[in-house]
Amino acid sequence: MKPKEKEFCRLTAICGDPARAAREAGIKSAKKWQRLVCRADIAAEIGRNAEALRAVYRHTAMCGLYRTALSNPCDALKLLYHEDPTDEELEMLDLSSVAEIKRTKDKSMEIKFFDRVKAADKLNELLNSSEELNSSGGLIEAMRLSAQALGRSVIPAGDDDGV
Repeated sequence: MKPKEKEFCRLTAICGDPARAAREAGIKSAKKWQRLVCRADIAAEIGRNAEALRAVYRHTAMCGLYRTALSNPCDALKLLYHEDPTDEELEMLDLSSVAEIKRTKDKSMEIKFFDRVKAADKLNELLNSSEELNSSGGLIEAMRLSAQALGRSVIPAGDDDGV
C-alpha cells in the first residue's frame, strides 16, 4: 500500500468522507478514490483505523466519566467567593464536576453539578461493555490504582476479570 493510500485510509476513518479524505491525502482524481474504496486491502485498513479510533474515543469517554464521578467540587465552590477571577485563576480550577454556571439577574452565581452517581453508572456500563478491557485489564487496574491514590476505592482489586 502506497503512503497516499495509507493516509487516505486514516483520513477516511477519521472524517467518514472518502472524497474529502482523498483531497486531503493528495488524491486528485475522483475515479481513483472510488476505485480505492472498492479494494479489499483499503477497506480492511479503513476498518483497522476506525477500530483504533473507536478505542481512543472509548478510552477518552471513560477518562471523562472517571474525572466527573470522582472530581472534587471545591474548585467550583471557589468561584462563589471570587468576585472577578482572572483568566489564569480560572485555568487552574478543576471544573470537571460542573455541568453549568450561570449569573442570575441579581449578579449572583448559580452552579449546577453533574450527577456523580450517573457518571459512575455510565462508567461502569462502558467498562462492562468493553471486550478489549475484559481481556487486558490494563486500564481498569490503572483506574483502581488512581482511585486508591486519591483515597477512594471504586474498583476492588481482583474484580477486574469480570468487568
